[in-house]
Amino acid sequence: MDSTFFFYLSAIGYFLAFVFYLLHLVGSPTDQKSGLGIVAASPQSWVLKQTTWGRLATWTTMITVLIGTVGLILRTVETYRVSEYWVLPVTNTYETLAFFAWAIPLVYLIFEWRYKTKVVGVFVTGLAFLFIALASSPLLSSEVRPLVPALQSYWLVLHVLFTLGGEAFFAVAFGAAVLFLWLQRRGANLQTLKTLDNIEYKTIAIGFPLFTLGGLVFGAIWAQKAWGRYWGWDPKETWMLITWLFYALYLHVRVRWGWRDAKTAWLAVLGFAVVLFTWLGVNYLLAGLHSYAG
Repeated sequence: MDSTFFFYLSAIGYFLAFVFYLLHLVGSPTDQKSGLGIVAASPQSWVLKQTTWGRLATWTTMITVLIGTVGLILRTVETYRVSEYWVLPVTNTYETLAFFAWAIPLVYLIFEWRYKTKVVGVFVTGLAFLFIALASSPLLSSEVRPLVPALQSYWLVLHVLFTLGGEAFFAVAFGAAVLFLWLQRRGANLQTLKTLDNIEYKTIAIGFPLFTLGGLVFGAIWAQKAWGRYWGWDPKETWMLITWLFYALYLHVRVRWGWRDAKTAWLAVLGFAVVLFTWLGVNYLLAGLHSYAG
């Protein structure tokens, strides 16, 4: 069995987790103002179902993250066999999709444990499924190829690892923000909305310094090693800076101007759209030094 087999399993696992989280979300009682503010005919039976689906969703996600870990380890070994260079599998779009699909649920599980709420899981596992399914589709090649010289750098690993790590936190913030906006329209109670707003803010506050280190600091060092300059206004570099400025704006208006609730939720949603364009859109729509990453 090679790494692709485990990534296929991950796709199945994240889809199942998505379904379980969805059943957990829609199965919450709404006759009374519950945490979600949705209604059900028999509150007590739904509460039991909600707990069962939620626990099943969490365990499925945890097991799938472990399966993805095995896939990433095998991919690392496979890359070494063809390149004789140890590097984490983050050197092309296929690998970064697989890594991102692994990192997002991992980050989310920490916040699920911290806040004792599972409702954001439906968006997180949905995103993870979409990314790993795209990686496993015929659109992208899973072939392991020798690394070009520019990719044989541990600064590249740090650059991509910290960047995707920060973006994984941004993805969880996106899920919390979308759910906040939806539940606010449905009249959910203030405690639920406050929890989602707090998750959104905390994930961005943690992800921002990681993204800063990976995208700007380690990225500049790798650029100097690979191309002999720290900054060159390559399309990927430019959009990386735009992404950084967008989340810097989010933190500024939140901390200095006191923005909360729907205002910052919309910024979190738009910010993740910028992340996706910077990560995937630039590779295929704008020519630059990062084009080989496709």
